[in-house]
Amino acid sequence: MILNLFLGAVIGVASLVGAANAVISGADKKPVVIGYYPNWSDRFTVTKIDFSKFTHIHYAFAIMANGPVPVWGNPQKANAQLTKLVTMAHKHKVKVLPSIGGWTGSITFSSTAKSQKSRKEFIDWNISVMKRYKTDGIDIDWEYPGRQGEGCNEVNEEHDVKNFLTLLKELRQAMDGEFGVGKKEISAAVYIHPFNSSVPEMAKILDRANIMTYDINGPWSLRTGANAPLYAPRGQDSVDSSVNAWIEAGMPRHKIAVGLALYGRSAIAKVNMLRTKKINQNQVQGQISQGDKTDVFFQSSFCPLIPGGLSGTWRFHSLLSQHVLKSPLEANKPWARVWDAVTSTPWLFNSKTKIFISYDDPRSLALKTCYALQKNLAGVMIWSIDQDSKGNDLLNAIHNSIKTTNASC
Repeated sequence: MILNLFLGAVIGVASLVGAANAVISGADKKPVVIGYYPNWSDRFTVTKIDFSKFTHIHYAFAIMANGPVPVWGNPQKANAQLTKLVTMAHKHKVKVLPSIGGWTGSITFSSTAKSQKSRKEFIDWNISVMKRYKTDGIDIDWEYPGRQGEGCNEVNEEHDVKNFLTLLKELRQAMDGEFGVGKKEISAAVYIHPFNSSVPEMAKILDRANIMTYDINGPWSLRTGANAPLYAPRGQDSVDSSVNAWIEAGMPRHKIAVGLALYGRSAIAKVNMLRTKKINQNQVQGQISQGDKTDVFFQSSFCPLIPGGLSGTWRFHSLLSQHVLKSPLEANKPWARVWDAVTSTPWLFNSKTKIFISYDDPRSLALKTCYALQKNLAGVMIWSIDQDSKGNDLLNAIHNSIKTTNASC
């Protein structure tokens, strides 16, 4: 028992030293480009990934739906995909991290983080995955500690964040003990607003905090607005306000990755938005217009209490294949493309149907990437890589922005 306590103390101290060294050296590393690969993607297979443009691939998701042990939705499919993904990624010196949770997969995080026993079960599962598939760490996508996400999640407003910190500490200690100090990474996908506490302590453990700087406006809002505004009027959420908030809360800027969306959100406006070309106008409430052809009625099997429905989501490749866009930067009639100078994002409007679509294109994503580099952040995170065009117009814009970024961008 004394020996175990001593070894635990040594590992704990070594972990802190490793974390400190990471803080010192982090600013010298090349920008990270993290791409989420969803395991339900059938159109976009692993072989279609351009690994030369990524530093990390996050394989999403193993879900927290019943107890402390994550599960794959389709274990056989996950086994085949993850095996191939790791083999191909490592040939290109790209790291692979399984991602745990997600919007529909965060139900039991709260109870898992609450007790030592359940935390150990969660950690043991993750260690076993890293051993079996030779993955490079773990990405935790708890949506959200201390606040409700999808609608059926366990939530403990008072203790979730502190329990999450404890889970991260024990996960880091176990990983360092099993694989060596700092050999495996821990990242977290986080909300646009930082936790009220524990951020500096989490920063010592996490390799990165990937901010989900999208879904800021949508069909649930009172007025039309940018899905992922780079900037916004004072008092409104944006990429910039979120990054600044996380820095002020204690997350080092070189551990922050800006989330980039390869999709858009639609809504139904009450007026012809082209008359004023202002992005914020009244929209129809309680009605979601259908997005692209893949947007069908969805009801989560893990959260039957929340009514199902459409999402209004348009993937970038669908905007092109369904001829809403003529080219990555040009709309097809009857659609009109408008650039909003405040948010630095484009939007589309159909004056016949009054459907509004806020999305990102090569221009807006290049600006967001440039912003991340000029702020000396870790880099960018992409949700999700299967939504790009066949020619990778969005990924190429991100990549080119990294290659050409300078002080005047």
